[in-house]
Amino acid sequence: MTDLQRATELDAEDELADFADRFIVEDPELIYLLGNSLGRLPRATVARVEEVVGGEWGERLIRGWSQGWIELPQRVGQKLGQLIGARPDEVIIADSTSVNLYKAVVAALGLRPGRGKVVTDDLNFPSDVYILQGALGETLHSEDFVQGDDSSVILRTSAPDESRVLQIARSPDGVHGAVEALEQAIDENTALVALSHTCFKSSYVYDMAAITRMAHEAGALVVWDLSHSVGAVTVDLEAAGADFAVGCTYKYLSGGPGAPAFLYVRHDLQEQAQNPISGWMGQARPFDFGLRYEPAAGLRRFLTGTPAILSLAAIEPGVDLLL
Repeated sequence: MTDLQRATELDAEDELADFADRFIVEDPELIYLLGNSLGRLPRATVARVEEVVGGEWGERLIRGWSQGWIELPQRVGQKLGQLIGARPDEVIIADSTSVNLYKAVVAALGLRPGRGKVVTDDLNFPSDVYILQGALGETLHSEDFVQGDDSSVILRTSAPDESRVLQIARSPDGVHGAVEALEQAIDENTALVALSHTCFKSSYVYDMAAITRMAHEAGALVVWDLSHSVGAVTVDLEAAGADFAVGCTYKYLSGGPGAPAFLYVRHDLQEQAQNPISGWMGQARPFDFGLRYEPAAGLRRFLTGTPAILSLAAIEPGVDLLL
């Protein structure tokens, strides 16, 4: 039976049926399918933002920093980490996905001196590819396409180091991941492989463990963009042996438009990796206001500027719903 009555009955029997009521739905006739761009507003977020604005900012003023705000990037990051298979000290909330990707890419390149190649694919989110180009030291232009075939295209930076290249593996059909082309591209000169776990163009999901293993066998590191995965598909960074990961919070996590993103750095890499955008929140003793930068221990070194507390607090209810 496939009539409306049966469909309604099945909806009522669904163990997740009550979750629909936990979101603001102004127009019940609207079928909203764009959660991959902006998630719906959880009702709990409204109350949380009112609490932060009126109760914490309004009443506590500057005292809010010593009463929970300063720990918020790590506290919410720890919760979010449970959704992606991370340890409690491996995820932090900060900045945008693009900024965090830049941090991860430059940090990874610093861990692989002497290697000049970064490998990605043509299903990756365009902004990610732009970040990779900038992180290699120069913005690459059309005339820098120096090699192209059925499997990949190579962009070579013009200066200052001509050995640095970005190799873009081609999807065989514009839908499936470029697994074979990646295998051909990753070699002993590869410093980093940077991919979207779930491809925004087609919803293809890479086998994270297999690709990470492929990169590690060549001595390369991997950074995964989880923007279209977190909250929607199963992710287990620890089981996959992932090195770095980034992602946004305003899609399936319902963190709100332009909400801060997250950064994952595997525990054993944190003391080795350097944040290329060093700022006072990543300083070992930020309130000493000293002029010499000393990175904080652990993941906090990847913070840069003052956390966006109002937006950051709004992420937590959506994460709680998924947990």
